Amino acid sequence: MISGDIGLFLDHSIDQVFSRGWQPAELVHVLRRELGASPTRLAIDLVHVHAHRTSARTTAPSAWVGQLDELGCTPSATGADAFTHWRLTEDHSASEGWAAVLTMTGFINRLGPLTPLMPVPTEWGSTVTAPSKKPDSKVLNTIRGLLAKAESTSYAAEAEALSAKAQDLMTRYAIDNAVLDAREQISLSDQVSSRRLLIENPYPEAKSSLLQAVSRANGVRSIWLKDYGLITIVGMPVDLDLCDLLFTSLLVQSARAMTEAGADADSRIPSFRRSFLLAYAARIGERLVQARERAARAASGDYGTALVPIMAERTEAVGTVFDELFPATTPVKHSITNTRGWVAGRVAAETADLTGGREKIDRR
Repeated sequence: MISGDIGLFLDHSIDQVFSRGWQPAELVHVLRRELGASPTRLAIDLVHVHAHRTSARTTAPSAWVGQLDELGCTPSATGADAFTHWRLTEDHSASEGWAAVLTMTGFINRLGPLTPLMPVPTEWGSTVTAPSKKPDSKVLNTIRGLLAKAESTSYAAEAEALSAKAQDLMTRYAIDNAVLDAREQISLSDQVSSRRLLIENPYPEAKSSLLQAVSRANGVRSIWLKDYGLITIVGMPVDLDLCDLLFTSLLVQSARAMTEAGADADSRIPSFRRSFLLAYAARIGERLVQARERAARAASGDYGTALVPIMAERTEAVGTVFDELFPATTPVKHSITNTRGWVAGRVAAETADLTGGREKIDRR
């Protein structure tokens, strides 16, 4: 196979996987997870070759372009150039390079289809999408700042105050959006969106449980694509944003809490850590449900009984779209193998800052 052929071969593999609904970040994530760093670096270069070939920065959806920015590298003009540069940089012999390419492309070509969450490359420039409301970036940036401070401070009182402010902003933001949509008679089904989040190793099942707990408490439906380390979440755009923020914050807190749970050898074994994270997720889910119930009662003071049908309609719209996307799902069950880890995880969850939860609504 000469250089021109290898370029066409690599380009074809990338074209095909994107036509099956995969996005750049997802492809890189699953390759790093299954094949390691070196093939992943080649894949990143190939993604940028694809972007160059398809003029992605001017024709692709903004979310796709954002993923290209996050993957950042200097794109080559062709797949053959990318392969040559990668092989020399990685110091692979010709035979090692070919073997790695065949392994990587074989893996890519076996990846199953994903539900497209945005237009695939062949549709760029021809698909018209319905306009959606843009989130209030000022509010979200304020919330992100509060979350970052709550995660980093070592003072419990400060973290609690920051968390309370974040909870207030996020709760008011979400419910006000729901009421505004109802007043403007916006089609809820048209507003429902989907996105996929990357679940990193280790203990992906425990992390997925945490995201599912956060999703349930925030009016979002979720499904775990276990083989790929991905979770699809479906909901209103504002709820997806808040769910993503809260999940990210709780991941940081759970990692810190697990480190503080014990420094002895037993606390470092996988069964302890996995059980810790599963328990943490379970207890966080309980706390979030309680917070949501308190928020609903408090919101009635501002909006009266009209809020109940408004939220019910949103729940129904999300459920309808989710069922259309995923008509057949299987419940996931987890077994606990370390009682000490489970107890420690629940204790840690009791003191977690539910930054971004819907726990409090101040009267205007």
